[in-house]
Amino acid sequence: MFYLIGCSSPESSENIVQNRHDQVSSNVEITLTKKGNITAKIQSDILKKNNESLQLELYDNVFVDLYDKNFMHKSLIKSQSAIVDEKDNLIKAFGNVSVESNDGKKLLTDSLLWDNSSDKIFTEATLELITSDTDTFYGKGFESNIDLTNWNILNPRGSINNE
Repeated sequence: MFYLIGCSSPESSENIVQNRHDQVSSNVEITLTKKGNITAKIQSDILKKNNESLQLELYDNVFVDLYDKNFMHKSLIKSQSAIVDEKDNLIKAFGNVSVESNDGKKLLTDSLLWDNSSDKIFTEATLELITSDTDTFYGKGFESNIDLTNWNILNPRGSINNE
């Protein structure tokens, strides 16, 4: 006869419980509001929710439609993944992030933060900002309103041709 005896430390089983998600859903749509007004609609293929951390993890085909205080659609954020921080009212987007405003401006970067409280978008990463068929800006670090009409590149690079 053989007896197998197994041991596990309480510490390792606690880590497993902490990393477990309370909810996993597919093909989700989430609506974020501020004072009862819609500020964003989020779509994703996969959602993982952890009730303790008040975070939603979104994966695969993440789309975030942003709206102004008059309920008008202003821009669309696309990314491979995102985290919605329900406690701090933030969305952090990661992986091939693009922001497209209704008037055709486009921001391309690897990561982005949208602050629902201030209605601003930020990145510390390198970026490309296309404002028209002839104007493209490059840099590292960026802040803007949600429709990309009032933007600032913190560390711009490149050259401008004034011909």
